[in-house]
Amino acid sequence: MIIGLVGDLEGDRDWAVEVLRALGREVDVAVQLGDLRFGMGADPDGYLAAIEAVCAEVGLRLLCITGNHEHWARLKALWADPAHQDIDGTPLPLEVSDHVSLLPRGHRWELDGRSLVALGGAPSVNRLLLTEGVSWWPGEVITDEHVDLTLAGGQADVMFLHDSPAPPLCTPPVAEIVRGNPMDWPEVILAEADAGMAQVTRAVLGVRPRLVAHGHFHVAGEAVVRLPGADHDTTIWSLAANGDPANVRLLDLATLSDPA
Repeated sequence: MIIGLVGDLEGDRDWAVEVLRALGREVDVAVQLGDLRFGMGADPDGYLAAIEAVCAEVGLRLLCITGNHEHWARLKALWADPAHQDIDGTPLPLEVSDHVSLLPRGHRWELDGRSLVALGGAPSVNRLLLTEGVSWWPGEVITDEHVDLTLAGGQADVMFLHDSPAPPLCTPPVAEIVRGNPMDWPEVILAEADAGMAQVTRAVLGVRPRLVAHGHFHVAGEAVVRLPGADHDTTIWSLAANGDPANVRLLDLATLSDPA
């Protein structure tokens, strides 16, 4: 089975419709790696309706990992509703339209014999430029509880993330950004970003996936690493953002690589 992967869409309606229409001609399922910007923008309902319409048109099921740029107050309220929780209080996927779902942190499922786990969220490096309750919410941050929930299920074949694990467990373009700070973010922001990557790293080390795919850094790259204690290599893919052809990639679940 081949599925689609989509990096950050950042509320770009035209780009989202274009890439999802193209993907739907090749696959039945796609995973969007955060920063859909759910509930955000001037017309959030129209944006979601446009995505739903194109997914319905091409028969595409879209599973969305949460990013930092989502309406986290709205997500928190939805996941606080018992209707969106398992009997133990664990959040369930939000079916926000007929073809689009938002996956909670630590959510696990199986597809074509592969075990999959989602861990969304990340600290916003532009937090100081945003307004709390309007364009930024503290709920974006990955907590110990989120990581513990992710680890509770044990090993999985594939991890879908928004943020990246920290160097050296990342792609070369991501490592260059982390080490070089090209946007000259202040130290307080760098510390928050490092803390977020540390949480993701802890999750990756515990799950020991064979493949990691993430967005957030807006750069495309690939790396192969051996995690401590693992008996297999882990491939890491970072995907670019909207407007870049490398925003989209195909994944062959049988080989956990690009389709032949």
